[in-house]
Amino acid sequence: MIRLMKNDDIFEVERLEKRVLKETLGASFFDQELNLNPFAYYYVYEHNKEIIGYIGLRIYDDICEVINFVIASLYQRQGYGQLIFDYILEEAKKRLVKTISLEVRKSNKQALNFYYKNDFYKENVRKKYYDNNEDALVLIRDV
Repeated sequence: MIRLMKNDDIFEVERLEKRVLKETLGASFFDQELNLNPFAYYYVYEHNKEIIGYIGLRIYDDICEVINFVIASLYQRQGYGQLIFDYILEEAKKRLVKTISLEVRKSNKQALNFYYKNDFYKENVRKKYYDNNEDALVLIRDV
């Protein structure tokens, strides 16, 4: 089941990020996004009462920016990421979004394959964007 993220989900989403990404945006970040940012939309994928993935968006005007997108390792390559992405794509259409953008590590081949399969294209490169000086690819897709 895909649903909006609640304050009660923050701890579980943090744990998911640490397991998959080895880092987290942090509880205070999620608290601010959920409670103070009127442009933020965070969705979780709940499977058997466990959060197995989430996606965070900011929608302003007709632009949607993907902040983070994580699926638990055990559930990757099983279609759950596609389901949550298709869900937010429909939500974006309802909000009259024209463009979705995101940044992804240049080395993240699995994510790049997913995004290219979903009609994203490379718009730009942000040199030395990440803490380890890795480049970020800015990907764009029309809705």
